[in-house]
Amino acid sequence: MPPLHPALVHFPIALVAFSFVTDLLGRFFNKPSLRSAGFWSLIGALIGGALTAVTGYYDFSRATLGDTAKYADFHMDLGFILIGCVVVALTVWRWLVYARRDVAPGLPYLIAASLVVGLTLFQGWYGGEMVYSQGAGVAAAGKGTEPATTGKQRLDRVTR
Repeated sequence: MPPLHPALVHFPIALVAFSFVTDLLGRFFNKPSLRSAGFWSLIGALIGGALTAVTGYYDFSRATLGDTAKYADFHMDLGFILIGCVVVALTVWRWLVYARRDVAPGLPYLIAASLVVGLTLFQGWYGGEMVYSQGAGVAAAGKGTEPATTGKQRLDRVTR
């Protein structure tokens, strides 16, 4: 089975950033529709982030990473911190304080959300750096979850 994590990882990154931007614009323009988009995007980021973390752990447990395992271990730890503490806490805060009363998020929330966006972007950069500079989880580099020939056969079937 090919790695699942790379297929899911982009959604929570985009949704966390979109949630922050729409919350910021919803506060600035006093638009309930933007605030609602921010809230539901955050819910999507939480669900997508949880699925991404689970598939990342699954892929990590199957991959032959060699020297890049230490980078993947850090990436995994940071992912669990990001999803388990920060995004869950941010989602609960957003729901308890702002969503139920349909008011614009306050400045402390927006500052915390901007930190979450920064941490999310760092996590994405770090994961990409592991793959593109170190070959973590890349079959063609001999460090993937399956031989490079298996991946090539699958690609050949699709491109025929």
